[in-house]
Amino acid sequence: MPPSIALKPITLALSGAGVVLHLYTVFFKAEGGMDAIGFLIGLLLWSCTPYAIAALLARGRHAVWGLGAAAACLVADGFMHYSVFSAPKGSTAALGLLFMPLWNLLVIGPVGALLFWLVHRVVGRQRGAVG
Repeated sequence: MPPSIALKPITLALSGAGVVLHLYTVFFKAEGGMDAIGFLIGLLLWSCTPYAIAALLARGRHAVWGLGAAAACLVADGFMHYSVFSAPKGSTAALGLLFMPLWNLLVIGPVGALLFWLVHRVVGRQRGAVG
């Protein structure tokens, strides 16, 4: 399987892992029960938006961008999940869950996409020069 074909399922797997992380957060970590169901659904949709964009990129001609965005967002969300639920440093740590999707959309996802694209290009040139 050529590397470019393998990018799509890997991107979809990383995006799926991000969605599972946010489903876990909403169903098992969030408090408020049925009183907060509207907020939690909104939080889930908001948190999954970067992964939906990465999956859409994977379906098109820019699969490496989707892979970079999904990988970077998953790492950032994993760190945020850890810092909110495992090692909170203050009472406002949970606010990170609200703002992380914005950071993922505006900074982390695009930077991850750019880095993966640059690495993909450099590796492609080196393989072309060798072969």
